[in-house]
Amino acid sequence: MTETEESKTLTVEYLITREFNNSTEFSIHIEKQAIQRKIGCFEALLEYCENKGIEPVAVAGMITNSLKAKIQAEAEEMNLLKKTPKLPV
Repeated sequence: MTETEESKTLTVEYLITREFNNSTEFSIHIEKQAIQRKIGCFEALLEYCENKGIEPVAVAGMITNSLKAKIQAEAEEMNLLKKTPKLPV
């Protein structure tokens, strides 16, 4: 393992054990930041990673399905992803 890979692993391990007890706490933190700052969850997640000096891919395993769905919806609205078909109401 290279030094960079080791530091990423330690960073994610730190997040899990020191700052958040589980992925649900992490995702709730990101969602609260988005609401408080009136920004999207995607932007809140990117800012969190930037502030901690870690790559977003390093926290991928800590994102709950609920937060993933919100980020996907935001990305579709910004035309970063193709819109998924919705059933008619």
